[in-house]
Amino acid sequence: MNRYEFYELKSWMYLPVIFIGLLGNFASFLVYRTAPMRKSTVGTLLLILSLIDILLLLLITPIFVLVFLPLWQDQWQKYSFHMSFFAYSTRYVYPLCMMTKSCSLYLMVLITIERWIAVCRPLQAKVLCTNRNTMKAGIFIIIFSIVFNFPRFFDYKIGDGYLSEMWMLDTDKHWWYFMFYFIILSVIFDYFLPFLIMTIANYHVIRALQESDEVITGLAVQKRKDQKTTVMLLVVTIFFAFCHLFSMFLKVAESIFGGFLTQTSFYWEVFAEFTIFLIIFHTSSTFFIYYGFSEKFRTIFHDIIRCRQRLDDVKCSTYLPVNSSGAVSESKSRKSPAVV
Repeated sequence: MNRYEFYELKSWMYLPVIFIGLLGNFASFLVYRTAPMRKSTVGTLLLILSLIDILLLLLITPIFVLVFLPLWQDQWQKYSFHMSFFAYSTRYVYPLCMMTKSCSLYLMVLITIERWIAVCRPLQAKVLCTNRNTMKAGIFIIIFSIVFNFPRFFDYKIGDGYLSEMWMLDTDKHWWYFMFYFIILSVIFDYFLPFLIMTIANYHVIRALQESDEVITGLAVQKRKDQKTTVMLLVVTIFFAFCHLFSMFLKVAESIFGGFLTQTSFYWEVFAEFTIFLIIFHTSSTFFIYYGFSEKFRTIFHDIIRCRQRLDDVKCSTYLPVNSSGAVSESKSRKSPAVV
């Protein structure tokens, strides 16, 4: 198998995973936009995360999938499309993809911190874990992700013949940029700092859950539901960390060797694609985690499906979005079900 055949094969592998991920995240968005889910900060965070993950999967598609698919039979058209499409994708789509990836990453950090406060600092939760504070933190994460990844618009340029060329990532001309921004800052803010926060917070949350197991039978129903939500989010964040661990290893290895390892060996290229697949796989599988661990998520999801099938069902009005006054709009209860 030559190099191009490998990339074509992995593109066919990515395509169904991305498609399932788009459907799953859209379903999660429909569930978390309902009034019962948006009452909690967790629901608001997961609503934003679903939108960000949809955007991430859409941006990943042209860079890692479409560019390698055999869309034309003619060999020259195939080569010409591949080179020009890849050039424009790396120049303009790749930075946007990294921005959404950072948003997704720090939203997971924010979810972890929220669970740590709810479990380990319950008395402060009502003050700190509010929808207002959540929206402020979400806006800050979006602004930080845009500013931090904006230099990536200068990583590549479109050269002669519409070919992609390294610009600031050219280690011979801009070694300082490669080491300081692409390696050091990226390792700190894309991997080390968020992973450190999630590891410490999850450790304390797990300890708190273990201690509460002894008195779980005496807990109120709502407390038991909160614990199930915490367990679900623990699975999401730990799975997230595992899927990004190999990408961090590649980045650290490149910092040690001072260059792009994918340019030195085909095996490193395969490993790099494996790290990308893990990120896609995690982004595409969160719906199944929500569905498997959250009874409330399953109930609302099933009710939404039934409402779509029976538009005149009275229960559909329960899952309509809230209006500005905080109440469900009655005028929409007949015309549109919960998710329109």
